[in-house]
Amino acid sequence: MRYLMVAIIALLVPAAAMAKGECKPDKKKFCPKGADINTCLDQHMAELSQGCKTEREARAKKKNAEGSAKMGKEKSTHAQPEPVCFDESCKEK
Repeated sequence: MRYLMVAIIALLVPAAAMAKGECKPDKKKFCPKGADINTCLDQHMAELSQGCKTEREARAKKKNAEGSAKMGKEKSTHAQPEPVCFDESCKEK
């Protein structure tokens, strides 16, 4: 249960932070109370102010860069295949 609460809070923090920035007027204009902010703003992307578009693009780039950096640090879960040897010359001594 505790982990669920942490996950919910972690998901809500970026949305709340976005509401305080350049997107606050757009959020008030396009998104009803209780609506998912990110989904709502995505649906109105063509109508958003330039400042809000810029902020959302910067956040998306940052998120993608963080995800790409994590991919290189993960350990491989795939086992390396054993070399095939058909004669005695390649077997370990």
